[in-house]
Amino acid sequence: MDFSLPECRSYFATIADSYDRLQPVLSPPYSRGLDMIVDLIPFAAADSFEFVELGCGTAEPTVRVLEHFRRATGTCIDSEPEMLALARRKLTSHLGRIEVREANINRCDIPQCDVVFSSKTIHHVPPAALPELFTRIVNALRPGGCFVLYDAMSVEPHWGASVRRQSSRFRQRHLQEAVAAGVATQQEIDARVEYKRAMKVAGQDVEYEHSAKNMIDAMIEAGFDEVAVVWRMFADAILLACIPAKVA
Repeated sequence: MDFSLPECRSYFATIADSYDRLQPVLSPPYSRGLDMIVDLIPFAAADSFEFVELGCGTAEPTVRVLEHFRRATGTCIDSEPEMLALARRKLTSHLGRIEVREANINRCDIPQCDVVFSSKTIHHVPPAALPELFTRIVNALRPGGCFVLYDAMSVEPHWGASVRRQSSRFRQRHLQEAVAAGVATQQEIDARVEYKRAMKVAGQDVEYEHSAKNMIDAMIEAGFDEVAVVWRMFADAILLACIPAKVA
């Protein structure tokens, strides 16, 4: 991989073609986290409902939702054209059920819906922007709706040295198994890690370390009735946030 940093080309634009293949390798909890998103949507497989995925990337979560809930319809939103091009190709078999929009989730309109979900996106949102984003999600959800948020989240207090070591050992074993199985090569794994490091140094891949507690507090302040951590695997966690059903 070329480590040069081309102008006007973002980190995600550069890695788009290999994202779906390498993300489960680089992030051991990733595939299970996406499965959990589907499991946590509070509808039966035959139900009809509307959803929005924020920061959809290549739309892998949306694909899984559409395949499980055959009558669901939705909207995918992301700001990266290269990722959205891949998303549109993956969603061709679901035409008529999904709309793909290019927009910045920090300021876009969110369509009215029953479920909002987001995977590995919110860590790119500045802390100061979270309350306004969560408020827009609350306003978009119909009564009884929910928000499923999957991302890396620190805990309070921050991870101790022993937990970090255990997490690192687990990830390293996972990478070795992926290389042995031929899913990825060590060279491309090393190249991706180095490229991400270089992009961070250049300010082209900005990430924020949100804690679960801070996000829960911001969600409740925004108007969610109940918020809880419902799944965690090391730093990866899922928050489930609900708004009240309409009172008769």
